[in-house]
Amino acid sequence: MKVEIITIGNEVLRSETRENNGEYLSRILTGSGIEPVRITVLPDDQDLITEEMGKAAGRCDAVIVTGGLGPTVDDLTRQAAIALFGGQTELKDEITESIEKRFRELGLQTPESYRDLARIPAGARVLPNSVGAAPGLALKYGRSEIYLLPGVPAEMHSIFQSFVLPELSGGDGEKKTVIQIFGLMETSVEERLSRLFDERLKAQISITADPAGIKLYLPARLVKDDTIDSLRKLFGSHIFSIASEKMEDVVIDLLKNSGSTLSVAESFTGGLLASTLISVPGASESFLEGFVTYSNESKEERLGVDHRLIGRCGAVSEEVCVSMAQGALKAAGSDIALSTTGIAGPGGATAGKSVGLCYIGMAAQDSVYCRRMQFPGDRYTVRLRGVYVGLDMLRLRLSGEKERLSKYIVTDR
Repeated sequence: MKVEIITIGNEVLRSETRENNGEYLSRILTGSGIEPVRITVLPDDQDLITEEMGKAAGRCDAVIVTGGLGPTVDDLTRQAAIALFGGQTELKDEITESIEKRFRELGLQTPESYRDLARIPAGARVLPNSVGAAPGLALKYGRSEIYLLPGVPAEMHSIFQSFVLPELSGGDGEKKTVIQIFGLMETSVEERLSRLFDERLKAQISITADPAGIKLYLPARLVKDDTIDSLRKLFGSHIFSIASEKMEDVVIDLLKNSGSTLSVAESFTGGLLASTLISVPGASESFLEGFVTYSNESKEERLGVDHRLIGRCGAVSEEVCVSMAQGALKAAGSDIALSTTGIAGPGGATAGKSVGLCYIGMAAQDSVYCRRMQFPGDRYTVRLRGVYVGLDMLRLRLSGEKERLSKYIVTDR
């Protein structure tokens, strides 16, 4: 099956948004055995959208278009599709009723601009939107099926997972097994894979890397009965998932299964660690409290960090990081606490402390850990790397991996 992805929006072309719909769709499709042959980004230009949709449909079995389905003047995808189908439209009362119901639930009047969303290309199937107002649409064009999805990621994900993926994944594409790894460089992962697969087979494995870890996409034919066991021996505790689970999902499950509670004290991550944790449903069973102690004064007042310690060692130091973790542990009454302090950049460097220098701490009743890191990347990337190093330290602790953690022990109590 050949599939193309088209994302719409001037803001996407100008990098005015962290649009990741194309990446998301490609990742999910690839994991289902359907590798997209092309991803195209288009501006808010109705004629160009119509032209590209028609060309893509002529080349492929399915075209997925995201963005431009809303009620504003720059939402032109629906009109482009109407033009592609010769201008013939129909009104769908079910769309109007769904939109009016959603606004009633919000205690608001339905804006007139939303009512036009019920005018769709004749013959199109409506794909209900359980998250937002604009529905998705499915249209048959020659041999191809065109799916129009909203650009808002949460809405797009919901419609794609509920309607589009089930239709597409019934094909004969080869499924992929996803192995997720943390704590190794990409080159080290490739070197270890050479011990298990020859160059021909290794070339069929896709490897992606980001601050949340490394993903290996293995074609199903390479995954024999003993392959997973062999991979576990190769990578050990660096493997945190053999599925699509995120690190935060794994950590929350481990916390719940162990009956442990967690608190966090953040400086350079600025709440990103807590936000990542509570993005997981059910996190409230284990996550007690988060402290964003950005200033030295807040570290002292909220966490009990001694101002003399900050004066002697600096806020970005192992000593302060450890004191922050211990302070959060005591203040929240949790079983485990994580802490972060560092220089996210682009400014803030001092003599002997460059941008990207960070400390990630973890405190429990029996021991305290701290890891010194020098992260590359922009401000957001440095913060995100700190989040996932902290989560991985917690994962190792909860899963009983003592050997790798032992090098970061500060003190035993």
